[in-house]
Amino acid sequence: MKHAIGVDIGGGSIRVSLFDGTGNEQKSNLSKTPDHLDNDLFLKTLTETIRPLAKDCIGIGVGSPGPLNNETGTLLKSANMQGLQNVPIKQTLEKEFSLPVYYENDANCAALGEAYFGTYKGCESQLILTLGTGVGGGFVKQGELYTGFLGNGIEIGHTTSVIGGALCGCGAKGCVESYFSTKGFLNRYFETTNTKLTDAESFFQLVRTENKIAKEILHFGTLALAHAVRGAIHLLNPEAVVFVGGITNSYDLFGELLENEIRSNIFSVLNERLKLGKGRNLSGTLGAASLVFANKKV
Repeated sequence: MKHAIGVDIGGGSIRVSLFDGTGNEQKSNLSKTPDHLDNDLFLKTLTETIRPLAKDCIGIGVGSPGPLNNETGTLLKSANMQGLQNVPIKQTLEKEFSLPVYYENDANCAALGEAYFGTYKGCESQLILTLGTGVGGGFVKQGELYTGFLGNGIEIGHTTSVIGGALCGCGAKGCVESYFSTKGFLNRYFETTNTKLTDAESFFQLVRTENKIAKEILHFGTLALAHAVRGAIHLLNPEAVVFVGGITNSYDLFGELLENEIRSNIFSVLNERLKLGKGRNLSGTLGAASLVFANKKV
């Protein structure tokens, strides 16, 4: 059976896993991202984390936050890994390991992983949304990932939900990410209460204890997300819309409203085939390895 390596690059760590063609993890390796980053030190850490798993595989898939250039395989810069700029990931790894290397935005990797191995695998087309620190998106049709120009397409988190609304990290106002994401929930709660929460779990715990303000923020954010998804459904007409990411651990608090709001506002004919719900939350490394399986047609 053919094996592929998946690499998940994050602000705190680099995780590497070896998978077989059915998506089963065989081995893994983890390295902490260096505190004081430059391109050379980062690439050294990356290659040394991959090296123990690089024997007898057909390729390496890499996912990271953007912005990036998927044609040249370059990480342009990173908000969470200061000091990196124009990092030649693909070129470096292909030279080091003599294997084909595929590099995409981590949300695109998540989308491809769900399409190949997730809850709704086998659907003709899927729109996958990653709900976490921000909101990412990916679109897969007939097993092919749509990436947009240089791998920066399907940025559904940066579509406008509220004209002139809250300032987003991208510099625009009213993005859906400003209302439904960890950053969005915490910022909206701080604006209203002047109280800083540390993480999404703290926010959702307030919702569970019937905190009025937290419940209102979640309700509005859910409606904002639903209507962003409605627009995407009318543009792409996917067979399935799948939600993944850390925030879906609290799907019981917003999932019913989200799904009902979407279904009640799209063309009725689309509801006849649309599958809608929470995904499997596959690992970032499996999503990255799916780049190899997709390109090798495994």
